[in-house]
Amino acid sequence: MFATTSLLFGQTAEELKRFMDTYDKLKVDQQANEVVKKGIESEKGPDDGPVRLIIDPGDMTKYYREKMNVIQKDLDQLNRLLIPADSIPPLRHFGYNYFSLRDSIQMIDNANISEEYILGYGDEVIISIWGQAEQYERAILERDGTVFINNAGLLYLGGKTQAQAKTYVYDRFAKVYATLKSKPAETYLEFSIGKIKNINVSIVGHVLYPGNYVVNPSMSVSNLLIMAGGINETGSLRNIYLRRENANIDTLDLYPIITGVGIETQPKIQEGDIVIIPARGKTISITGGVVVPAYFEAKINESLSALIQFAGLTGELSEKQVVISRPNGDNMFLLNNEFDTVGLTHQDSIIISKPLWSNKSISISVANRPMVKMPWVKKMTFSQITSFLSVDTENISHIELIRRSPIDKFYQPIQIDLAEKSKLEFQANDHLSIHLNEKYIPSKTVVVRGEVNSPGTYSLINERESLNSLLNRAGGLNATSNLHFVTIKRDTLTFGSKDGNLTLSPGDTVTANSRVGTVKIEGEVHHPGYFEWLANSGAKDYISLAGGLTAYGDKKHIVYITPYGEATRINSRSNITVLPGSVINISEKPLAEQNVKPDRFQQMSSLVTSLVSIAILANTAK
Repeated sequence: MFATTSLLFGQTAEELKRFMDTYDKLKVDQQANEVVKKGIESEKGPDDGPVRLIIDPGDMTKYYREKMNVIQKDLDQLNRLLIPADSIPPLRHFGYNYFSLRDSIQMIDNANISEEYILGYGDEVIISIWGQAEQYERAILERDGTVFINNAGLLYLGGKTQAQAKTYVYDRFAKVYATLKSKPAETYLEFSIGKIKNINVSIVGHVLYPGNYVVNPSMSVSNLLIMAGGINETGSLRNIYLRRENANIDTLDLYPIITGVGIETQPKIQEGDIVIIPARGKTISITGGVVVPAYFEAKINESLSALIQFAGLTGELSEKQVVISRPNGDNMFLLNNEFDTVGLTHQDSIIISKPLWSNKSISISVANRPMVKMPWVKKMTFSQITSFLSVDTENISHIELIRRSPIDKFYQPIQIDLAEKSKLEFQANDHLSIHLNEKYIPSKTVVVRGEVNSPGTYSLINERESLNSLLNRAGGLNATSNLHFVTIKRDTLTFGSKDGNLTLSPGDTVTANSRVGTVKIEGEVHHPGYFEWLANSGAKDYISLAGGLTAYGDKKHIVYITPYGEATRINSRSNITVLPGSVINISEKPLAEQNVKPDRFQQMSSLVTSLVSIAILANTAK
């Protein structure tokens, strides 16, 4: 203990403070670890493992969904890398990515319903009557399909379509209000459906999340499939069955919905319906000159021309441009008129030749830009080329044309007089070189924002244009600002200018801020914060308004910072003129100058006590 005391007295005040801070941090960390340990122990169950973690299922789903998105992006990147290295890029089964944006599609909870909608238990009806008679009713159908309405009595609406129910309600109220049927009518009735009932629908087969779903009856089958996580690649996109009362009543083909090719009316769902997704049917690959090369599912007796529509052509088909490769049969060429006569079989490969782009083109190089190749057009002019490439014609020093000789087929350079460039006629496979003046310097700009009369982007008129010059060109500062509140942002730096003679650089952003009527006092004062700016008040006045310096405030280390960023070291009695928007910062005294003697013994005693406790615990542990 005495050795420890001697060691402590031999340390400086700064070293002792650092030692105490380190000790306190270790102590806090140890307490935190104990809290975490107790929290985990409290979650243990008698039959559980060592620790039972409580995880929100939604968070787990979100985690795996984000993980799958990352994997999908990696696969896309891999496919892009494989395409240049392989003449046949990897194919995917068409259409299944329709379900990949499941969470970004908003499911409508209460969509508009048609006149053919059948009312039932849980539906809300709204009846409005106005004119000579007025009545407003909202009611929900009971299990037997009835609803009681004042003046009309018990109405039997269950099983009726919306159109039938409207006629029925009108006839019932016409017996109460004769003016409903008078000519001209003096009383009017409006019947509508409010909130509609939810129904139970089952989704089975090759979907990600099969099961029972409680949904709005106006929801489409395709949206139901999205809710169920989408169809697996083993499932069919083209023969989806809607089963009702032990019979298949309708089928759905998703290809027209996904591609927009053709019109597909989706069947209406009712209570107890079952949506069945069977296994995928025969698969045909289509590659080559199509927009979407992929594996496509073919329906029974579907023609090749219908299937090619879903893939999309990159050009017009001509004779013998389609080849069918069959693993268990003879390969063949097809003519256009044979597309609807040849039946497709499982695992057929359809190869559509890519259209050959015209080799009639010209290449252009401008100064040090990458070479550009563009299609050749008859009577193409030099001005059309420079306009297309955004070349400043006033900056051209000379041009050179390289053209293939019609005699020996070798390319030869042709010098062109700039004065004659408008008469130049280009031929296919020409190469044009445009050279620019080296001394030409494009304009360099700065942005002016805020309280100026004409904010905008300005070109610097020379390499040493000042802030004052630019502000004058911008129409001057508004009355709501002055030079002290003008800041310049350059890269990551923000600063100002005392007199406006600062030289601007290209890319600067000059912002004229509004006047600020406060002064900020921060650091070692009793009441730091913002104070009203008072004319003719000095720094000491604002320090006094903040309650004066604390016991730790260093009156020799006070910094006055102007609104434009200039910092000046002052003392507590300085009468320096303070600008509105300024900051006065009072530093803390060095630790060696602080009065730490009264509490040093207390710190030392606490430390010694802690060290003794540690020693006792160490001996006990042995």
